[in-house]
Amino acid sequence: MNSRLFFRSGLLTSLLLITLGTPWAQDAGALLSRLSEEAKGYGSIEATYTSTLVDRSSDFEAEQNGTIRIDGDRFHLELGDYTVISDGTTVWTYEVAVNDCYVEDAETIVEDGMDPSKLFTIWEDDFKNEWKGESMILGKKVSHINLYPTGEKEKPFHTIQLYIDEVNLRLVRAVVKGREGTDVTYDVQSFKSQVTIDPSAFTFDAAKYPGASIIDNRL
Repeated sequence: MNSRLFFRSGLLTSLLLITLGTPWAQDAGALLSRLSEEAKGYGSIEATYTSTLVDRSSDFEAEQNGTIRIDGDRFHLELGDYTVISDGTTVWTYEVAVNDCYVEDAETIVEDGMDPSKLFTIWEDDFKNEWKGESMILGKKVSHINLYPTGEKEKPFHTIQLYIDEVNLRLVRAVVKGREGTDVTYDVQSFKSQVTIDPSAFTFDAAKYPGASIIDNRL
């Protein structure tokens, strides 16, 4: 599987994962409305997680550790061999393996179904939800809710499965089910809100990446 596609499939879920921190009930719609209100008070956020990709068509599996920081519509993501930075207008995707930096308009994220500006309300316009009951993950009883993308443009995934520990009020796992047989599982390791983030984290400083090729894909 193309490594940039792995990253792209991970970005949306990265943004989804860090918004979940309130109790869940069997009325998934009512819960998501309360979650939207709760999330407005998070301020700047930092979260870490482990992601596991399984491509059934090619019998491929890969694991990566990710860290994401977000402040408003700005974000800084470290995911495996990628560093992705956005100031809300421009997105820089730096690939360590080839020392290349791809520059794109933030609108391209919207076109891919990943819009950081809708982080706390992403499910309101683009998803329908379904309560799926309870499951056991790593010895914990968790609540399971499915999100299904809606809208005119088809997303690269058909379902996002959310597993929530209601006792500790934290997301335990999310699974993105790809349309082409690729699933990505995300296990949340840590979550912090109201963190202090240096504004420089949201701009790409070429001096920190000696010799990097800048590939500008903006129109």
